[in-house]
Amino acid sequence: MVSGYLVWYILSKITTPEVIGISSSVNSLSLILMAVASLGIPIGAQRFLGRFFEEKRSEDVRVTIISSLVLVAFGILGLSSFILISRIWLFQPYNLSLIFLIIFLTSASTINLLFRNIIIASLETKKLLVVSIISAAAKLILVIILVLVEKSEIGVIIGFTVAQLISAVLLVPKFLSFFKTPENKPSLKLIQSFRMLLSSSVISWIPTVIDSTGTQLGVIILLAIQGASQAGYYYLAFQISMGLFIIIWALYSVIFPALSAMNEGRREFLSRAIKISLIIILPLSSALIFSSKEVMQLFGANYIEGSSSLQILLISMFPITITVAIAFLLHANGSYKETLMIGLAASMPRIIMYFIFITWFSGIGAALSYTTGSIAGFITSIILAKRAGLTLFWKDLILIFVIPMTCAFLLMNLKLHFVPYILLSIVCSYLVLLKCGIINRSDVESCFAVLPSDIANPVVTIVNKVGSKLSKNY
Repeated sequence: MVSGYLVWYILSKITTPEVIGISSSVNSLSLILMAVASLGIPIGAQRFLGRFFEEKRSEDVRVTIISSLVLVAFGILGLSSFILISRIWLFQPYNLSLIFLIIFLTSASTINLLFRNIIIASLETKKLLVVSIISAAAKLILVIILVLVEKSEIGVIIGFTVAQLISAVLLVPKFLSFFKTPENKPSLKLIQSFRMLLSSSVISWIPTVIDSTGTQLGVIILLAIQGASQAGYYYLAFQISMGLFIIIWALYSVIFPALSAMNEGRREFLSRAIKISLIIILPLSSALIFSSKEVMQLFGANYIEGSSSLQILLISMFPITITVAIAFLLHANGSYKETLMIGLAASMPRIIMYFIFITWFSGIGAALSYTTGSIAGFITSIILAKRAGLTLFWKDLILIFVIPMTCAFLLMNLKLHFVPYILLSIVCSYLVLLKCGIINRSDVESCFAVLPSDIANPVVTIVNKVGSKLSKNY
């Protein structure tokens, strides 16, 4: 997330909004195509691998991984052929060089995604930190050098592609460790594994493609209707909001294989995960809503135009966090039809409204379309969650939303510089949440459990002392 902000910040200083707009549209298109090429296998495989790793069935892990690789390879080849055949009709805005780069970027991203999701399913995720840092640094350096030399979007896309390849290559040793000689004969045959993966993945693949299209299409339509500059303004606002959501997605991506391995207690586990996720994300997103102009101005005076889009997009953090969690629960339960319904409910309104609202309101229209779809998906997920027996603690969840928003709004009147304002708003939000008993000792320990113990333990000790003084029930 941080490296992504840094890349786009530097790009905003060394190149034009037009280059950022075209680059962002290519990046968005590759994300949609990656969802298509993957066939849903990276997520579908996690559902089974989480249980196989938990039960130490290394022989079945090996068969499942081989099946996943074969299916994803077919997906990449099929999509690449389709792009080349249909480029004259469907990809007219892009020249032949960009078409090939789109294929390379999509292929590298898809392979990297599969490797990462399999490693996440094993819950042996320590190496991912090192790999992420190296690939992020490589992307930053390459993009800067190539843009200064090439002075076009070509340099940006080459940098992104090479970074994905570096990440995939660095994950290969860990990935190959899952292919050690099995002690027993696998209970799964290869054909059986193909069928199992396809039945799980295709159902999740359809809503994933729909969701990726609904999420990323706004930038592409903005480029086509309003031009590269407007696409660039909106994309940077969109990247900030999605960067925040990546924090939650990272937590959920680890939760999903663990959730799939559970035989009981899934609903309670997920309900708590939703609360923890909102506690982490909402104080920061609330502060950013009321300092959006200052944040966007970091990229340059022209980019202030994207501040209203950023505010609207950040409002969707609350419904999206809950919606995605419920979708994960339903998928883990094997409720594929319901998972598809959530994806359709969120994405179809977005896709339809993009064509209408972008014509009328430009980037603000794209943000309104995205947030409207988020709310529609949220309502659908709540209805389906109730049917599935998931109980959400609405009083706590609403207070977790209202208290940070109120603190951020009130502190805005102090007219502070946006950096101390954001920090003060976050601190005040957490203090009020502790005082009201919304955050308890267990929540604090769960939030900081994602950090190394040498960092987490001292912080938890300090927060526990503050919480004990603020609330007798802490």
